[in-house]
Amino acid sequence: MPQLKDIFEKERDRNAADKLAVIHLFREGTFYRAYEWSAWLMVRYYTEMKVTHRVMKSGEDVVFVGFPMTSLDRFTPEGALVAPDGESCLDVTLPATAFPPDADTGSQQSDFANWKQSQPLTEASKKTVTEERLKVERSAHPRLTDVMREIVSYPIEQHSPMECMAFLCQLKRQIADIM
Repeated sequence: MPQLKDIFEKERDRNAADKLAVIHLFREGTFYRAYEWSAWLMVRYYTEMKVTHRVMKSGEDVVFVGFPMTSLDRFTPEGALVAPDGESCLDVTLPATAFPPDADTGSQQSDFANWKQSQPLTEASKKTVTEERLKVERSAHPRLTDVMREIVSYPIEQHSPMECMAFLCQLKRQIADIM
């Protein structure tokens, strides 16, 4: 399975015009995943798919789409060239009928950037980003209004009694820091 840094390196190597229409499909278990530019190509120029937008532990946000390996024929545009690129990657070159061969690189990159920003974060990433933001806010100078905001936004009905007790202990420490 390829590392994320290798995936990013391959996805960002789009400086030649002939590489703009290439979708890199990375094999991950029994699925193929297309990341970043490749995901955008799949959604923009071929088929509508569910896009996942996550913030990784490194802090980098990434978008991707995926499908089972057994469905490769269904997710390959007619007339596309499919060629293996190493053990865990397939390169799918979109046909000229799907991707305009005279596309302006700058406008394509702008379109990709706008598309990526418009994709909503998945719930797990939203939670991680929110928790990190709260840690920073708490570490600065906790205020009583911040504690009150936390109390109001805490979904008590979704947590176990032990989690609620831990939350209460955390609130007591925050209030003690304020006083």
